[in-house]
Amino acid sequence: MLAMCLMLLVVEGESPPASPPPTRCIVHYDGQHRVCGELVGRDEDAVHITDEAGMQHSIPLPRVVAIEPLLELPAPSEGIVELIDGRQLRGLLKRDDCNAVEIMLHGVPVQMERHHVSRVWILDPLEKRYAELKKSMPLERPGAHLAFCRWLVREKAWPLAVLELEAHTSTHRSAEATRLLRAARAQHKLNSSQSGAKDGDQKESVTSNPRSPEPVDDAAVNLIRVYELDLNNPPPIQINEETRRAFLDAYRTSMLLPQTKEGLATLLAGEPIDVLKLIFAHRAREFYGQVQVLKEPEAFRRFRQSVHDLWLVPKCGSTDCHGGPDAGRFQLIRSTRLNDRIRTSNLLILDALTLDGQPMINWTDPMQSTLIQYALPAKQASRPHPSVVGWRPALKSPKSPTTMATTRWIESMMRSPRPTYPVEPPIKAPTETPETPRLPR
Repeated sequence: MLAMCLMLLVVEGESPPASPPPTRCIVHYDGQHRVCGELVGRDEDAVHITDEAGMQHSIPLPRVVAIEPLLELPAPSEGIVELIDGRQLRGLLKRDDCNAVEIMLHGVPVQMERHHVSRVWILDPLEKRYAELKKSMPLERPGAHLAFCRWLVREKAWPLAVLELEAHTSTHRSAEATRLLRAARAQHKLNSSQSGAKDGDQKESVTSNPRSPEPVDDAAVNLIRVYELDLNNPPPIQINEETRRAFLDAYRTSMLLPQTKEGLATLLAGEPIDVLKLIFAHRAREFYGQVQVLKEPEAFRRFRQSVHDLWLVPKCGSTDCHGGPDAGRFQLIRSTRLNDRIRTSNLLILDALTLDGQPMINWTDPMQSTLIQYALPAKQASRPHPSVVGWRPALKSPKSPTTMATTRWIESMMRSPRPTYPVEPPIKAPTETPETPRLPR
């Protein structure tokens, strides 16, 4: 059975394709030992391998248990990591070496120690799998072809799904195919409209500043919202049944989960916030991207209303200041029309940047944030803005309503330790190591 979906969930029954003899590999021998390195060769008597330290080993064939190949990944590739307990995780493979495997799950980098991994392989491109399945599941076999259509829907290959479902419904009578066709058409139309909207945003950004980097995408916006979501005051969220089942299956041995069928059924049908609390409790970051945050969290609302749209971009983000080509190390992304992608991009920039050894946002002492101190009049700041021709303070005083609203925004996001976002800012300047360790949620 092919993978359940493209959305990087636990998958079932995928088999690795045939591959040539490995050059980098792990040789398992004597039941509990292993050596990792470059495979020099093998003959009728032994396997010959050079380890990472340059030492050569010749392991007699009767002692060899298995030869586990390591992938060459010049670029991230879609693939599957099979764990020793049989679970398969599908995502974007980034690294496969002797000690660890790194895979992107929902945009979150996850590193797994190699001894937890059974094998790793790269998936064939969707077009190739589509062509192969189409031969074995033709339109003339209604049941098989409908299963083929279901697979395309699970893969979210909307143009192909619409094509095959239209052919199916025109040839066979099927209420399920008709329902799937409506859903596939709607998703295809939605993706096309979002793509067009993003293209428009990009053109707008280019018009505003030809050298300005592109803002982060909608998936990154949603993921950052998940990290900043307040469980005591959550915005509306959605977690579909497929994600719930995948999470419960991946952590089925956890004592934090219900141990009865009735309890599991309640979670599958219950409030999404209850599932999210369990996802957070397990630090199951591979599922964060599957949580759909339908409205901005309260801290994001404060950032939008009291900081970003009110004074940060209008006063500091002008083209002749930090929004232009000569912005220096602190550069904001600006546009003639602000949106959540731009706001999230600028939040990531602020969060990652230090200037003169001080963080732009001081999460432990908000008033000492460089963001605030550089925006105050020079005589009222403990660390005034460097002398620049034409500079004007963006904030009136330390006690002004706008300054106080800015500190309240920082306080609304404060958490110890602060989470490390798994999304790179679109503009990344060299930073100093922060004094306080920062860990993922």
